[in-house]
Amino acid sequence: MPTPHAPPPPSILDYVPGLASGVSPTDAGEIHVYRVDLGPGPEGDDFRAMEEWGRLSDDERARAGRLVRPRDGRRFVRCRGALRSILGGLTGVPAPEVRFRVGPGGKPALPPEGRGETSAWRFNVSHSGELALIAVARGLELGVDVEQARSIQQADRIVQSYFTAAEVDEFLKLDEEGRAAAFIRGWTRKEAVVKAQGVGLAGLATEFETLFGTPPPDDRFRPCAPWPVVLGWTLWEIAPRPGYVATLAVAPG
Repeated sequence: MPTPHAPPPPSILDYVPGLASGVSPTDAGEIHVYRVDLGPGPEGDDFRAMEEWGRLSDDERARAGRLVRPRDGRRFVRCRGALRSILGGLTGVPAPEVRFRVGPGGKPALPPEGRGETSAWRFNVSHSGELALIAVARGLELGVDVEQARSIQQADRIVQSYFTAAEVDEFLKLDEEGRAAAFIRGWTRKEAVVKAQGVGLAGLATEFETLFGTPPPDDRFRPCAPWPVVLGWTLWEIAPRPGYVATLAVAPG
């Protein structure tokens, strides 16, 4: 559990379509993580008939249209539409008019609010299966990764490629069932850190250790164990929905 001097845990909130105007700005240092259901609605996989379609830019619509599987187009449209609604609610900009820029390392960001100024709002997005997480904060860089719990083929080989020697040793001491759960936990931790930094996973993940942790996360954010701070980033983990695991990396306040 956090110490008395530790930052308060992020809030996990359910995104409700159609209530974008009810999204309240967060105070400095407060972090909101929105849980977005990407499952099919009455339109099924006809993503062009979805309400979110009207919020997207031409480039986003073209991207959705290039996806081979209709379900992937539906998930993309629902996630991007939710992101626009949330950021529009925070900035006071209509969702279809929210603009994005590419930040350092290709990390998406909001454009400057004025000449020579950067936007105070930071955000990061991750999705897996039928769930997306959208993390937002004022003045705090962050990165989030969510993964659907599943068995990963060649997990041993991936760990040996992207994890440190100490992490490999810890992983190989687990039984098969333990490895499957540990891999997902460890992978989201690595991804959250590199996404927060705006860098790629390849070639960098072996430069820092997060370890895997043994207690499974629950439905509220709690500090990662055994190390809640890695490279100065505070790591929080959660099971945002049964069958999913996520990690949030937050810059020092």
